Amino acid sequence: MSKYAIAFITPTKKIQLRHKIVEGENKDSALRRFFNENASEFYSNDEHGYIYFKEDFYDETTGSGSIIELGE
Repeated sequence: MSKYAIAFITPTKKIQLRHKIVEGENKDSALRRFFNENASEFYSNDEHGYIYFKEDFYDETTGSGSIIELGE
């Protein structure tokens, strides 16, 4: 499995930046794991919440996240 560095700016006043190294088969599986462990409290904890999280994460104008593949 590859490792990914994922950073996400939360919609809160406290501890706005969350950054983790996450392992996954691919970017999407790593991002889903990050969502489940670090961001689901800001969205509904289901498939719809994950979709909204991804939209916010990758939004071209106000993107709230970044993911970089580090390798294995």
